[in-house]
Amino acid sequence: MNKKIKILIINIEFFRGGAAKIARTLFYKLNNEDSFDCYFAYGRGKQAKGKRVAKFAYWPEVYLHGLLTRGSGLQGYGSFFSTIKLERFISEQKFDLIHLHNLHGYCIDLSFIDFLEKIKIPIVWTLHDGWLITGRCAFSFNCEKWKTGCGNCEDLESYPRAYVDTTNFMWKKKKKIFSTGWNPVIISPSKWLADKLQESYLKNFQIKVISNGIDSDIFKPKSKKIVREKYGISDNKKVILYVAADLKDRKKGVKYFLESLKFINTKDCMVLTLGKEIKDNRLLNVEVETKQIGYVNNENEISDIYNLADIYCTSSLDEVFGLTVTEAMACGVPVVGFRVGGIPEQVTDDCGIMIELKDTKSLGEALKGLLHNDELRSEFSKNCRKRVLENYTIDKFVNNYINIYNETLRRGTNK
Repeated sequence: MNKKIKILIINIEFFRGGAAKIARTLFYKLNNEDSFDCYFAYGRGKQAKGKRVAKFAYWPEVYLHGLLTRGSGLQGYGSFFSTIKLERFISEQKFDLIHLHNLHGYCIDLSFIDFLEKIKIPIVWTLHDGWLITGRCAFSFNCEKWKTGCGNCEDLESYPRAYVDTTNFMWKKKKKIFSTGWNPVIISPSKWLADKLQESYLKNFQIKVISNGIDSDIFKPKSKKIVREKYGISDNKKVILYVAADLKDRKKGVKYFLESLKFINTKDCMVLTLGKEIKDNRLLNVEVETKQIGYVNNENEISDIYNLADIYCTSSLDEVFGLTVTEAMACGVPVVGFRVGGIPEQVTDDCGIMIELKDTKSLGEALKGLLHNDELRSEFSKNCRKRVLENYTIDKFVNNYINIYNETLRRGTNK
């Protein structure tokens, strides 16, 4: 019997967030393969069960790390003992390959990269945002200071928040740590982010694109009549669905979506929101009927909710890869939203309508026009499902990573 390839996946959380969902999916799927023995190390959040799952962060250090980041602007300091615990776990288990995901989140010190350089284990690093190439932020929006060196930051409020501007120092520090001394394979979920990486201090590394995948057996078209009866929504209503884990997240651009609703103004339309409920007068006082479903964790229920909709709307201002966009498309729901980040790679012209960033009038008019064009919606719906099956299935996603692992292991160490 051939020896199994022993892989460690590292992400800040196991359960919460899009990066965790992608890393967790890969973890479960790899352990169903005969050739892999996969482990998952995470720092924060609810305790996960299983002998291959390890939580390494000490909660007092999480708070210390967060306070240091906010108070001083420095990142990657304050988790000394948590980082040592993770390093010992890696040394004891003797992994063949380490797959990094999000490392920013107040539980790993930057010194961890020095450790990875010394142990010479092949490294794959999937980026879910732009934190690796900036002096502070995970989402740089329209700022391009990361290309030449950050400084005089105009957005210290965004994650990870800081009260002191040390972005120029941190950019230089991160450049020194991340761009020299090792040779990870960098994975981007979208060509858009990969192109940014090619303009950054990571440009000399091997950079590849692997789109995120979703379970097309769960996220699939269902009978609208049945799901609408279940949720008490009339068949006569045209439904726009808006999804965000936190509807107050500025990156999701919810205010632009709400502003676009005034250009719809039709009585046969209603808006459903999925995610943490908000009490916002703009949502309560729009002309369009609205209903907040709240936060739902069960994927089968989420699939039902997508199938309630005639259109899925996204108003994100910065998005590497729209996982909810893909889920909606898998359910045969056309997408209308801003042309930003990696979303236009997913939503081609035969699957929905892309609008220029922050153009709320055009967004509202596109939503209204598509709501009342049954033939075009039907055509988009079929194309959406077809596009997901051809490009964004779990099997394709996992197989692409297995190919990367095998290539990386053949190449050898990360030096």
